[in-house]
Amino acid sequence: MNPYLALTRPGNVVLTAVAVIAGSFIAAGENIVDFQVEILIASISAMMLVGGGNALNDYNDRESDKENHPNRPIPAGLISAENTLLYSQFLLTGGLLIVLFGLANKLPFIIALIGTVTLISYENQLKALGMSGNIAVGFMSGAVFLFAGMVVNDPGPTLWMFGLAFFATISREIIKDIQDLEGDKDRLTLPARIGIPNSLIVAGVILITAISLSYTAVPQFDGMALNAYLIGISAANIMMLIGFQNARNENYFSGQKSIKQGMGIAMLAFIASAGL
Repeated sequence: MNPYLALTRPGNVVLTAVAVIAGSFIAAGENIVDFQVEILIASISAMMLVGGGNALNDYNDRESDKENHPNRPIPAGLISAENTLLYSQFLLTGGLLIVLFGLANKLPFIIALIGTVTLISYENQLKALGMSGNIAVGFMSGAVFLFAGMVVNDPGPTLWMFGLAFFATISREIIKDIQDLEGDKDRLTLPARIGIPNSLIVAGVILITAISLSYTAVPQFDGMALNAYLIGISAANIMMLIGFQNARNENYFSGQKSIKQGMGIAMLAFIASAGL
């Protein structure tokens, strides 16, 4: 894979575009066809911002990645750290400019700007502080749904997805910190501060909060949409709980991956229910 493409982590970039489209559909329903151009602009912007953020992450983690992720472009010698930084700046700036000048509605730009400032703060300071960094990542994960809702002028219906993504992502990030504990010698992560067992307790409580929050969206559905939502969100929550159990069994990689997959299923549940 081209190293510049690899820096963006294309899987995450594509999922971001899917999340923008999904959030727009959750908010607008059948009226999504009235916002095709806006959604396209927003998707391109979001993909550039996420890609730029991932490249910046690789730049800042270039030393720890020699142990944690040696196959990434910088530690593998496929691209220089200086070019990675320039590439991330190009993507981040371009992503903001596209949404600023491409959309008449400026609310999506405000969310994108807040998200970008949070991202840069995370990479330059918050990440090293552990839990503060996890909260920042949670906000950025959930903000994409608010961003999408604002693109179609109705962020209200996306609040549940924001909350679910926010808390589930924090839980997943704690488990990822446990996974990377040996290589993260320069970070005061939660596991480094309070130990793995206590960190798992915190991650579990936060995940239960996310799961509980997901059922507060039930009153907005009825009939077939309600049945579809209950089935879909329950499947998502079971997947996330399986992931947490895997983490408790010290299979941290599988655990955090299953939580991410559960979040994807939850998004599909929202989409299916909004379409019925």
